[in-house]
Amino acid sequence: MTEAGVLLFIKCVLAILVIYWISIAVTMIYRKNRMRALERIEYTFADIVSRYLYNNEDDPLLISEINDRLKAVGIRKGNRNNVQYLIRLMIRTQRTILGENYFKLKKLYGQIPPYNASFTKISKWGWYSKARGIREIYEMNQSQHMNEVFKFQNHKNVFVRREAQIAMVVFMGWESLRFLPYLKRNITLWQQIKIVEKLYDLYPKPEMKWLKRAYKTDKLFGKKLVMRIIRKFELHTEIPFIMEHLEHPDYEVRETAIYCIQTFALSTERMDYIKDVYERVANPVQQAQLLNYIYDNSDIDVDFYLRQLHGNNEELKLNVAEILWNNGYKEKVQEFYYQQYPENSNLNVE
Repeated sequence: MTEAGVLLFIKCVLAILVIYWISIAVTMIYRKNRMRALERIEYTFADIVSRYLYNNEDDPLLISEINDRLKAVGIRKGNRNNVQYLIRLMIRTQRTILGENYFKLKKLYGQIPPYNASFTKISKWGWYSKARGIREIYEMNQSQHMNEVFKFQNHKNVFVRREAQIAMVVFMGWESLRFLPYLKRNITLWQQIKIVEKLYDLYPKPEMKWLKRAYKTDKLFGKKLVMRIIRKFELHTEIPFIMEHLEHPDYEVRETAIYCIQTFALSTERMDYIKDVYERVANPVQQAQLLNYIYDNSDIDVDFYLRQLHGNNEELKLNVAEILWNNGYKEKVQEFYYQQYPENSNLNVE
């Protein structure tokens, strides 16, 4: 390589290094300025929330003042990053506040920006944007968009319809159950649990009018959801709904009914029905679950347990024998097993 070529190479390397270090410096300055801007937004929002929740009657905080302060720190329609950061702050704050202040904050969120940013997302093509937009809408309690969110309850994408169904519970509470018979697509177990939790957290007082309307659903997921609601709210008057599904043809519906009934202590008459169900249920796993429930929640019924010793499942028979043995009926167990051998058989016992 000639001397001129070497000098050109060195100059190129130096130019690349200069550009590299300049880009690092610019990036650091941008990040530093950005962090300061976000801190100003966070401080301003915290001060707004604090003053709004504990408003001074002599110096009231007006909505116009709130909006002006937010604009002053960069919350404007054209600045999507700042608006999105405000949305995250609003959601995070909403999750940490309960009681009367929760409803005050809900009112505040309905009167300030972020310029329908979340609502815009649900009109986009991608399912992720739709689901995210719906979640932000219900987390910020923007109930003015409820009618639009309602359209997504039967959406083909599981994540979109999941968020829409949760949103309806947040906005409408128990009344949202009236739509349960009309849902066409499956509600997963995770969705059911989330719906029940939201209902319990936001609307702890049951409204039986809407729950009973949900009984009309012929969807299996709807039946399971209703039973989980009855269990969570410990609605003793609605135990018959659970009991009538203990022998449902569908395995998962029976499984849910067995799981939910275990929350309640039943009367003697109802426990007798459970014992009859135990003898009719064909699945040994579910029989074992019912057996444990019967044992834990009722007195020892010797005749019932002795009948079960003549069943076909050897593992269940051993469980029954153990129950009798541990509760003072050793002779009954021994007598049963001795009868298994002919009188003239010779047992070699060393």
